[in-house]
Amino acid sequence: MTVTPNISINDGSLVVHGKTILTGVPENIVLTPGSGVGLVEGAFIGANASNNKSLHVFPVGVLEDVHFMCLFRFKLWWMTQRMGTSGKDIPLETQFMLVESKDTTEEGTAEGAATIYTVFLPVLEGQFRAVLQGNDKNEMEICLESGDAAVETDQGLHLVYMHAGPNPFEVINQAVKAVEKHLQTFHHREKKKLPELLDWFGWCTWDAFYTDVTAEGVKEGLKSFAEGGVPPRFLIIDDGWQQIESGVKEDSNCVVQEGAQFANRLTGIKENSKFQKNGASDEHDSGLKDLVQDAKNQHNVK
Repeated sequence: MTVTPNISINDGSLVVHGKTILTGVPENIVLTPGSGVGLVEGAFIGANASNNKSLHVFPVGVLEDVHFMCLFRFKLWWMTQRMGTSGKDIPLETQFMLVESKDTTEEGTAEGAATIYTVFLPVLEGQFRAVLQGNDKNEMEICLESGDAAVETDQGLHLVYMHAGPNPFEVINQAVKAVEKHLQTFHHREKKKLPELLDWFGWCTWDAFYTDVTAEGVKEGLKSFAEGGVPPRFLIIDDGWQQIESGVKEDSNCVVQEGAQFANRLTGIKENSKFQKNGASDEHDSGLKDLVQDAKNQHNVK
């Protein structure tokens, strides 16, 4: 199955620019060429199932003897990166992957071999979201889910977008532009106007406190900047002020990885006890509101 001159499935192998990326590709995996300007060099990975479900896990093929970098969600609102060499190294909730492949011989990498970089970018399709993950068989898998047991499907044709080339930076750039044209729900950063505040010096409390931020810490931080002659023009009170629930609930369907996934859940958008007056929350007597007002009045921050 040749989809583009550079991306094809031949004899059960996913081949990109003449290099085999995946082997043992199942027959229910399909490639759909990108259409329109900027998409002709890429392709979408899709899959068919035998029945309708709200959650599907599709093995795509075996990934071995390569180097890759990926970004995955390890908390509900936080992502990090990981490196790997095979399918089993792909974490759950992987939302971006860049694979490096070279021509090899029995002695190792062929001398002068060209390096090809392939981006795998999971996307939304209708009411379903796709992410990548791996299994113990070194298979790359696509996890497709709606999040609603009543919303089901038996296929997805545009689940993961692929783009490849010799320059990893350009490959990533072109992949995002291609998905922009396909989804038409966002704009590439080249089309966005940067806000004026990016030229200002500001302070984000995460850099000093992580989630241990307190009202007293914010006040001391602003005072320290002012005394040092570098008062910030804007202030971001980051994660740690809101109400959360700690601890993993006993749920057989809850997968925890990296020791942190889903460990903390947001339970309210009012300030927690660290920012409440006298430890009691009152929307008419908000400690966070007073802190923000004092910061504006005393330090002229936005």
